[in-house]
This record gives sequence, C-alpha cells and structure tokens, in this order.
Amino acid sequence: MRFVSAATLVSLASLVQAAPANHANTHAHPRVAAHGGGAKFQSGIFYVNWAIYGRQHFVTDLPADKLTKVNYGFANVNNSTGEVVLTDEWADVQFPYPGDVATNGTQLLGNFNQLYKLKQKNRNLKVILSVGGWSFRANFKPALATAAGRQRFCESSLTLVADLGLDGVDIDWEYPEDATDAENFVDTVQRCRKHFDEYSALNANAYHLEIGISAPAGPQWYSIMPVKEMDPYVDNWNLMAFDYQGPGFSNYTGHLSNVYASKTNPKSTNGWDSEKQEFTPFNTKQAVDFYKANVASPSKIQLGMPLYGRAFANVVDLSKDGRGMGQKFNGSGDGTWEPGTLDYKLLPQNGSKVFTDKEVLASWSWDAKRKQLVSFDTPKVAAWKADYLKKENLGGAWWWESSGDLEITSNKSLVSTVVQQLGGVKNFQQSLNNLYYPQSKYDNIRGAASNSTAGPRR
Repeated sequence: MRFVSAATLVSLASLVQAAPANHANTHAHPRVAAHGGGAKFQSGIFYVNWAIYGRQHFVTDLPADKLTKVNYGFANVNNSTGEVVLTDEWADVQFPYPGDVATNGTQLLGNFNQLYKLKQKNRNLKVILSVGGWSFRANFKPALATAAGRQRFCESSLTLVADLGLDGVDIDWEYPEDATDAENFVDTVQRCRKHFDEYSALNANAYHLEIGISAPAGPQWYSIMPVKEMDPYVDNWNLMAFDYQGPGFSNYTGHLSNVYASKTNPKSTNGWDSEKQEFTPFNTKQAVDFYKANVASPSKIQLGMPLYGRAFANVVDLSKDGRGMGQKFNGSGDGTWEPGTLDYKLLPQNGSKVFTDKEVLASWSWDAKRKQLVSFDTPKVAAWKADYLKKENLGGAWWWESSGDLEITSNKSLVSTVVQQLGGVKNFQQSLNNLYYPQSKYDNIRGAASNSTAGPRR
C-alpha cells in the first residue's frame, strides 16, 4: 500500500448509545441470500490521518451511508517494545472540528471523536485502526521478534481500541520476509484474538472485535504469508490488489490494478521480481486464487481497489496500436501529492485518450503529445471488478484512500459505482458496531457507555 470545505458536525440528537447484546463468538462468514438472491457485502475505505492538512479532507466528508467499514491509517509500532502508538495526536485526538466544545474533563476530539459520532449515526459502520503501512513497515520484524513484543503489541492495540471507541484492528505489515517472521505473525494474531475476546467478555457483552490483515497481492510476498495458519484468528483479508506496476518499480508502462494477466501484451502485466531476478505475472486473479485456497471462506477476502492512478513519463511508444501500454518510459509523470501518483478525481487529464481492456479488466489514459500514460480505474472497470468479486464469492470491496474519489453523488464516483453494482446498501452485510466502552480514558466515550442500554440482537 502506498498512501472541500470543512464539513458540519454530526448531530447526536436522538441517537441510542448501545452495547450490542451477547452473541456467539464465531468466525463464520456466510453468504446470506437476500433481496432477490444476492449476497451480503462489505464496503470499506481507508481514511488517512494526514488528510486534514493539504488535502483538506475530513472524517465528516466520508460517505458513511455507503460504507460498512472505515480503516484508519496509521498507527505505528515501536520496533523495540512492540507497543502500538498513534502517529499524529493532533489529527487523531486533539484537532477541534466545527462545533466541538472543550470541557474540564478528559475529552476525545480529533478524527476519532468524529468517527465515533459517525458510528452513532450509522450503526452498520465499523471503525478499524490500521497499524503499520508502507512508512512503518520496517518496525514489525524487530517488534514481533519476541514473545514480550508480541504480547505488548496486542495489549497496546486493545488499549487504543477501548479508549478510542473502535471495532478492531487491521495489521498492515509490508511484508513478512521469512519463516521466522511468518511464525511470529501467527503467534501475534493468536495472542490478539485471545486478548480481545477476554476483554469483550468482561467489558462489551462479548462483542466480537475484528482482526483484519492488509494482505499482499504480489506472489513474492503472499507465498511467505502464513495465511492458512492465521486464518482461524482473522476476520478479513483486505487484499491490496493494486500497485502491480508503476514508475519507480516497473520496467515498462503497465497496469496498476489488473484482474487478469495479459496474453496479448504481457509486458503490461508482468512485473520485475527483485528476489528471483525475473519477470513474473502480477494480477488479482492469481492472488485471489491463492487466498481462496487457504482461508475458510472466500467471503473473508475483501477486494482492494485504487482511488488513484500511476503516471509514467517520457514514454517511448513503439506499439502498433499507438496506445502507449507495455512500452519503455523514463521517470514519474504528474502527481497530486507526490510524483507519479494522481488522485482519481483529477483523471483523465485534458489531452489524453482513455482506453479499457476487458481481457485484463483495466484502463488507462494516453497523452501522445506529452508522452504520458496513466494507469487507473474508470467507472466501467470498477463495475467489472464488482462483477468479478461477486463471481468469486468475495466478501466485498475496499478503497485506498478516501480523499481520491469524486463526490459520492457523482455518477463517476468509483465508490458509488461499485456499491450500486453490488446491489446497493440493501445488499450490505448487517453487523452492529460497538458503542459501549466503559474502560475508555475519555469522558465522552466512557460517558456514552454509562448511558447505554442493551442494543438489538444481531
């Protein structure tokens, strides 16, 4: 994984503060038939804590009614002790949104306060703390190398969940490198599952706190990931089905997030494997096939989709079709926040032509005059991917990251397109979030719990 105006405060009037009732603590993910025989799906998105700055994108801008989950990035892990810590306390717990009023008590503000309010208003919306990500990837190996570090990882993760009013954690380790890392990862999720369940039994009416894994889609990494051994303790495998090709790590212009390998233009979908020193296919199908063979149910797999494009510069187009794909290039193209990475909402650029390839389920734009190619998903491709995940009986879709999409009301919004293609919100998986956190150190979160009554059964 690689990385407008202030919205109004969400009203709390008439909201019931509820602790979900006791329920069986199982890991089943049934494909429930409903609404004309359709399956139930999840719809998730990453919100990043740096979005409040240059992007001017706030939690209150999220299309909460079109989502079942928000993954919040990122927390970090101390590479010595294993402790999970927040990375931007101003954005996370201090930043005052419009309408926030300081009190004499210990009050949660910032993005997490707003996320809790979204949960109160949207009881089918869960908030997950994502730990790690690309920037902090190197900390996992030493942090989880000892039993004490793994235990501290789980305890400190749970402390943040209980304080901030969250529904679980997502572990984004990019990536385990060897058998020792794999063994330590299994032990970590097993410890966390036990620790979370013990907490919930005492403090949350046995509410099931989720454990998700940001799962690699590259074969050199998922082949090391101990998926089968971890699966009994994991609720969601969030497949990072993007960054297959891009400037800085590719030899040819290629597809960012193709579902299938290309037979007609293999250079566009074959990436360089630095470990094996050879070209190897990168595509979603082979990753999905691997995970399906190693998890209890395909509905535990959530298909990741990009809300950005990869821009290749100085393309030397020698192709017969003159579309720039699978060609040599030199350097990164335009970028919104960093060179070579463009927000979807700014695509396609003026002067470029857009092409789609149903063989691989991918699209791109090509500006022959500027010699720039951008690989990104169009609404047509997003709809194809929704059909693909339905065909494969996957659990749903998620996106990286929320600031890149168009307004949810736009007919070109990728999130809206996929939700509609999956049958709309009526086909969402129904699972109450938790609002009951009696151990929170924050008065406004703990206080909500003190006023709670038992919620409806699942």
